Amino acid sequence: MLVFSHTSLYQLPMHVLIIIICFITALLAKLQKDPPRYLNSFIIYILVTIIVEVVAWWYSIHNIRNLIFYNLYAIINFTYLIFLLRSFMTNARLVKVMGVLMFAYPILALINLLLIQGTNTIFNTYTFLSGCVIVVTASVCYFYERIKYPGPHSLLKEPPFWVSTGLLFFYTCSPPLTGVINAISLMPFYNLKTLYFINLMVNIILYLLFSISFICNLIFRRYS
Repeated sequence: MLVFSHTSLYQLPMHVLIIIICFITALLAKLQKDPPRYLNSFIIYILVTIIVEVVAWWYSIHNIRNLIFYNLYAIINFTYLIFLLRSFMTNARLVKVMGVLMFAYPILALINLLLIQGTNTIFNTYTFLSGCVIVVTASVCYFYERIKYPGPHSLLKEPPFWVSTGLLFFYTCSPPLTGVINAISLMPFYNLKTLYFINLMVNIILYLLFSISFICNLIFRRYS
């Protein structure tokens, strides 16, 4: 996830360390019997996120533009999240709509990347903001489904609940934070620090909720 940081050489940003801890928790959940089917792809997704963040950080501390990594990652990120949220749904119409979006979104995002906002000049806000709208809407649809058709278990015991809660929270908070990235060079240093801190807190909450979903898988599957 895009976070603005100022770190020294060989000092990984805090949000990257948090993602690594989340990744380790996911691996532990994978060791349990009959883990959720989406867990394999989720682990790969988190690993890709770590790689992108580390490479982008390395470019940043060497004063090399790294926007191309975030612009490409945004396409991968939202395409996967559409796929993930689709796997949580049971309504045939919603599943079909999410299936269409899963193919249409990356095509439109690539058009934006190559022909409109560019690869490494500015952050592709059109791609990011449209992805946020899709993820937030899909998360709300998931909660509507679960409230209207409750399952045999409490929502708090279901890993998808915590994943969807994290995504709903993060991508509701992110647009006003990331929407100013292309004007960030015009901001006073104090505002930069404030923006970084808020963005860091939002990332911490996101990966904390992801980790809770993995812990749910560890605890409730062990004793079920």
